[in-house]
Amino acid sequence: MFGLGAVLTPVAALSQEWTTYTYPDPGFAIQFPGAPVVETGKVKNSTGTSLPMTRYVVRQEHVVYTLSVVNYSSTNADALSTITETERALKTSGTVTAAGGARVNRNHGRKLAISGADGSRSDIAIFFVDGHLYTLTGQALPPHAIEHSGDPVHFLDSLQFLGDEGGFGRFFGGGGEDRIKTASNPHTDAPSPRSDVSNPHTDATCAGKSAGDAVQLETPGGLVAATCTLVARPNKQGAAPPP
Repeated sequence: MFGLGAVLTPVAALSQEWTTYTYPDPGFAIQFPGAPVVETGKVKNSTGTSLPMTRYVVRQEHVVYTLSVVNYSSTNADALSTITETERALKTSGTVTAAGGARVNRNHGRKLAISGADGSRSDIAIFFVDGHLYTLTGQALPPHAIEHSGDPVHFLDSLQFLGDEGGFGRFFGGGGEDRIKTASNPHTDAPSPRSDVSNPHTDATCAGKSAGDAVQLETPGGLVAATCTLVARPNKQGAAPPP
């Protein structure tokens, strides 16, 4: 069975160069619009245990990109409780404008959009993979945060895990919904890594339209240009196959 979905094109992200940086230990790759500064330190979890953290940061005039990786491998922490605690803490930093499930291939987590009292807009993703907590934040700074909201979305969507060992879909969803996929980066020879984001508004956005029609898709970072396209979906049990 085929239906209309949307291909997301983060327009603001197309204005600058993005480079993929690969880190075999702990095992991930991500795109930054510049060489990240790598910082190391310690953080305490909810039980007071001190854990090693590595932070990757790129600071630009309009956007700050941050990925922190906390090593929980010495603990018995599980993905569900760790992500839930992290999300709860982050929600206190401003007004939450969107929250929902996120997915990088088979790895499931959470995404948030938070508006700060200073006029900033932060897009945040949280994952727990192979004993490591990943927290990504793309913060568009005032006074023109909305104009640069596409860049944080691109940053979050570029994350990939080497080996891709997931399996928490039963906690965060991810079975059979419509998906939005980021487009390839025209400024690099290789296509951008792609990640799937659950979006319940995809069908409504493309309802009554044809494949190839341009639409404005609502995302945590604001309205983004998208194109309706045909998306294959499995038939429901007992449904007749398409002609």
